[in-house]
Amino acid sequence: MAFDANVRLGRLAGSRGHAFDTAEELLDVMDALGIARALVYAALARESDCARGNQLLQEKISGHPRLTPCWVGIPHRESPGRLVEQMNACKVPAMRVFPNTGHFSIRPWCLGPLARALADAKKALLLDFEGPAWTDDRIDWEGVRQLCVDCPHLPVVVCGITIASPSNYRGLLRECKNLHLEISQLACPGETRRLAGEGFADRLIFGSDLPSRHAGAPLTLVGLESLDEGSRRMILHDNLAGLLTPSGIAVESPQPRAIPRCSPIIDAHVHLGGWNHSFADTGRAEDALREMDRCGISAIIATSLWACFGEVALGNADIAAACSASPKRIHGYLTLDPKYPADARQQIKQYGQNTHFRGVKLHCQTHGVDISDSRCAGILAYANERQMPVLVHQTQISPRPWKDICQRYPHAHFIVAHVGGCGPDNGDALELVRLAAQTENLYFDIAATRNHFGFIEDLVAHAGAKKILFGSDYPLMDFGFELGQVLFSRINPQDKALILSGNARRIFQLSDNDLRLT
Repeated sequence: MAFDANVRLGRLAGSRGHAFDTAEELLDVMDALGIARALVYAALARESDCARGNQLLQEKISGHPRLTPCWVGIPHRESPGRLVEQMNACKVPAMRVFPNTGHFSIRPWCLGPLARALADAKKALLLDFEGPAWTDDRIDWEGVRQLCVDCPHLPVVVCGITIASPSNYRGLLRECKNLHLEISQLACPGETRRLAGEGFADRLIFGSDLPSRHAGAPLTLVGLESLDEGSRRMILHDNLAGLLTPSGIAVESPQPRAIPRCSPIIDAHVHLGGWNHSFADTGRAEDALREMDRCGISAIIATSLWACFGEVALGNADIAAACSASPKRIHGYLTLDPKYPADARQQIKQYGQNTHFRGVKLHCQTHGVDISDSRCAGILAYANERQMPVLVHQTQISPRPWKDICQRYPHAHFIVAHVGGCGPDNGDALELVRLAAQTENLYFDIAATRNHFGFIEDLVAHAGAKKILFGSDYPLMDFGFELGQVLFSRINPQDKALILSGNARRIFQLSDNDLRLT
C-alpha cells in the first residue's frame, strides 16, 4: 500500500478528465488502487484563493485520517510566522507552492522567509512547476539548489520531474541532502532503479498527480522495477512518512500491493536505438528484451529511432537484424520517409518480402510530411496492397484527413499514434476516437500519453476496446509506466485483453507460432 504525495481535491476550471469533489470519492479510488494514504491539496488554493482553498480542504477531509492536508502558499501574501501557526493549529505537515502559476521565484530572496519559517516548524515544502509536456523541464534547478542550501534542514520535494530532468537533478542530489524527487512523471526506463543503485532510494517520493494523471502508471513502474523490497517500500511509502513524522503525523508501513497481471501482452509501439534523455541502457535489442521480461511483455512491434530521424536505411537494417535474432519477441515496422521516394522504393524492394516486417511506420512530425501529402501515396498504396498496418505519428492529433484516407486505402489498417487523454479540452482527439468507432480500418494507440485518471474508460466508451492498441513508446517511456494505466483501469478483463494483445494479434496477423507465449 502506497502513501501518495501528490493528490488534488476539487475541480480546476480547465480540469482535464475527472475531479474528486469529495473525500469519499477520492478514498474509493485510493482503495481500488491500493493507496493507503494521500497528501492532498485543494484545487481552489492552487488556482484562485489560497486562504479559502486551504480552509475548504480542511472542511472536506475532516474525519478522514487517511487524507493528510497540504496547504498551498504564496510568498509575502501573509506573515510566514502567522501562516505556520495556522498550519500547526490544523496539523498541516507540508506546504505546496506553484511558482509558475503564482508568478514568483523560489530563490531565497523571494521564497526564503516562508521557507525558513517552514524549516523552523519542521514542515516539508513541495515545489510544483507544472511543466506543460513530458519532454520539457521548466524547473528552476539553480533556484532549487539555492533554496536547499539556504534552508538545509527543510525537506524540499520537487514534483513532476520528467524525462528531460535527469541531467539537471543528479548533481543536486549529491550536493543537497535535503532534496527529494516526486516521481509521478519519472517515466524514463530504468531511472528509478538507477537512482536507487546510486544510493538515492531514500530521496524518491511516490506520487500520482491524481486526477490529472493515472496513478496506475507510477504504481506499476515502481512495482515492476528491479528493486530490493526495502527500496521499493521506501519509495512507495516510508520516505514520505518520514518527512511528515516530525509534524506529528503517525503512519505505519503497510505491505505494498501486488501489481495486476494480464497475459499475453503485445506492445505495438516500441523503438530500438539510443535515446539521449535516458540514462539507462535502453538502445539495443537485448536491452529491450531484458525490460520486456521484467514487465511481462510477450512481444513488441518495433521501429527504429534512427529511422524516425534521418537515418532510415540504418534504422531499418537494425530492426531487421533484431527481428531475425529474436523472431518471436521482436517484430518490425518498415519506417519510410516520403521526402525521398527513390529511397522509400529501395527500402520496400529490400525488405518487402521480409516477413519480420509486419507494418509500415510514418513519422509525419520528424520527417515533416503530413499523411495527406501526395508524397505518401506510393507508400500507402504499398501498405494497402499488402493489407499491412500503418502506424502514423501525426504532427497534431486531428480527425480531418482520416475519413478520406481510410476510404482510399480500405485494405490498410491505420493506427494513429499517441491518442489518449481525450478529456473535454481535447476536442480533436475525441472526434478522432469517435471516427475510429465508425471506420473499419482506423485504430489508435495509447503510447506515451500522460493521461488523466479514467481516460481508458473514456476511450472504451467512445470507440470500443477493439479500436485501442497498447503501446509504450519505449525507450522514451518505461514499459511498466505505460502498462499500469491499462492494468489499473476499471474496464472488464475481456476489454483489457483486447487492448493488451487481442487487437494487435488480429491486425498484425500474429498467430501462436509467431509469439513466445508464457
